[in-house]
Amino acid sequence: MDQAAPSPIPSARLRRISRPEPSSCSRGVGLWPSCPTRNGESLFAVPEGADLHKATLLADLRARIAALERSSSASLDSFSAHAARAWTLGAPQLDRRLAGGLATAALHEVKPESGAAASFAGAWAAALGFSVRLAVRRAQMLQGTPARILWCWPSVLARELGLPYGQGLAFLGLEPSSCLFVETQRVCETLWAMEEGLKSASLALVIGVVPEVALTPARRLSLAAAGSSTPCLIVTDPREPPAGSTATRWRIGARASAPHPFEAGAPGAARYAVALERCREGALMLQQGAQALSLVLEWSDETHRFRVAPRLADRAHGPRRASLGAG
Repeated sequence: MDQAAPSPIPSARLRRISRPEPSSCSRGVGLWPSCPTRNGESLFAVPEGADLHKATLLADLRARIAALERSSSASLDSFSAHAARAWTLGAPQLDRRLAGGLATAALHEVKPESGAAASFAGAWAAALGFSVRLAVRRAQMLQGTPARILWCWPSVLARELGLPYGQGLAFLGLEPSSCLFVETQRVCETLWAMEEGLKSASLALVIGVVPEVALTPARRLSLAAAGSSTPCLIVTDPREPPAGSTATRWRIGARASAPHPFEAGAPGAARYAVALERCREGALMLQQGAQALSLVLEWSDETHRFRVAPRLADRAHGPRRASLGAG
């Protein structure tokens, strides 16, 4: 003998509003027997004996919809505010030229300064130091969320340039535990690890230190960065040609540190000769015939931001020649 299936509604005294059926209308207010959803829950339950009217129901539904819309709008505003925080350097004179900061879904290249005046080891150290400080700025942009940074390079460069020092990273403002270092045997494996890291969409920044990047790998990195909205920073050999598909390209050199505020013989804040050679967005307004915008930037360990060296700050907006050592 067939038995009726038990009702999934906890209380038999609850009804719900369902799709109108002419034969099931009750008391003219649109109440029909409860029908569960696919997970066994009632969509909208009201007491069976309540004296409800259509206007009351509509007012209640409008209030519920308005509350959902406010919650959704607040979530979107919070997300937009988070996404709108630009990856800045902290120097207003330069950030304005970058239309607010570096693109966070693009490929950026950093090259050590080349020439007779620049030592090979010193130029590489300056380029790496500048890149780490950009990573600190990126991590600050994502305060409140995990800022995982992937650092990839081949063994030949790791042995030649030396491994990053945990306490040094912490002193600069970058948590060592947030960094993942990948050392590979070949450059192609380094590029593959970078691309896979970008595709994971779980990182704040991917840094690659490689001799050079050909056009096809650079294009793949650029597409992966855009697809995951994760910035990628490559540090390449100054003797090799620039990489393609980059949003910006920087030429970095070492300069004498700033005077120490308390001891004349001690080194002060680190300074870099920074030349912005390429800006894809077109926000960089270079003068006619110029090839790069050159500044001397100073890093503040207290505020974790760059600033134009004090002696140059008053003429940061004035005309300057395009030379790597200018400043």
